[in-house]
Amino acid sequence: MNQAVTARLTGAIPTLASLSFEETTQFYQKLGFEVLHSDISFLLLHRDGVRLSFWLTGNRRVPQATSCWLEVTGIATLYEHFNALNIVHRKGHLEAKPWGTREFSITDCHGNLIRFAEQLQEH
Repeated sequence: MNQAVTARLTGAIPTLASLSFEETTQFYQKLGFEVLHSDISFLLLHRDGVRLSFWLTGNRRVPQATSCWLEVTGIATLYEHFNALNIVHRKGHLEAKPWGTREFSITDCHGNLIRFAEQLQEH
């Protein structure tokens, strides 16, 4: 019997770059995230059972080349809240996508692109 058949992926924790854990923490707290762990080399935040981890870099280009997707429910409400904070990416406004999601994107305090997606009912 193939052991891989019984194995199952159960989640993912995106790892993003941070130029300052203090600035990252302050930014994500405005989005409702709380600190699970922080030390000199690793920051772990969470909200609603979703975790984001961060590593420290001194290279400003690294976070600007990094992104992740977070699956959500109630995307319109989340979009309104984040849009009021003026953090929605200039090309990332809420819209339906051909692959069956409604999405929008934000840019965090160091340039990481975070995409929020909600599955459309018909898919």
